[in-house]
Amino acid sequence: MISPKMYKSGRTYDFFMKALGYEGSIDRFLDYLEIHCRPECRILDAGCGTGILGLHFLERFVNSSLYATDIEQGFLDATLANAERRGIDRHRVTVGVGDISAPNCWTTEYGVVETFEDATFDLICVGAVIGYANDTETSLRQLVRMLAPGGHLLNMEMNESPTGRFVSNRYRYRNISLEEMSGIIEDEGCELMSTHLRIRHLPAKLTRTAIVARRRG
Repeated sequence: MISPKMYKSGRTYDFFMKALGYEGSIDRFLDYLEIHCRPECRILDAGCGTGILGLHFLERFVNSSLYATDIEQGFLDATLANAERRGIDRHRVTVGVGDISAPNCWTTEYGVVETFEDATFDLICVGAVIGYANDTETSLRQLVRMLAPGGHLLNMEMNESPTGRFVSNRYRYRNISLEEMSGIIEDEGCELMSTHLRIRHLPAKLTRTAIVARRRG
């Protein structure tokens, strides 16, 4: 099991995500996931980590652009390194420091503090990060409000299996229940799409579940 201390190092965390097969299994799940966006869609990967989610969709949708935010600069560096490894044009990726407690605020690479307006993004990705927010419900509502009508939210959340709970506790990850989370998303004008990780999505299946929603409009 990866030590929580490694989460502070983007390079080390990235290495173990690849070595243990988590990145590959999440990519396989995303390949299977039916999310349709216009080719030039705008994507936000909030709390991006090493960029697994956002970069996948950046490759899938031609002419799309990605905004990737994280509280740790090391993870932004890892995201850019992974974009280069995937052969993605650097001009399609914008990174900045941002706290999931206020996902609509971020600081650019040039030190400028900016705010994302509501209805800005066609696709917003988050991966087991909302539980680190000061207020999960507030952060989740802000994320949904940044979706354009018809836009999708993908949350690769920690599941509620014994393994998922063990890993959450190890990383001091505290979250509301998946049922509460789904209710908040629906309350913000989204319809939930049913999807499940399967055996072929191991090892991610051991700890993750997917909440996929589409904003009505």
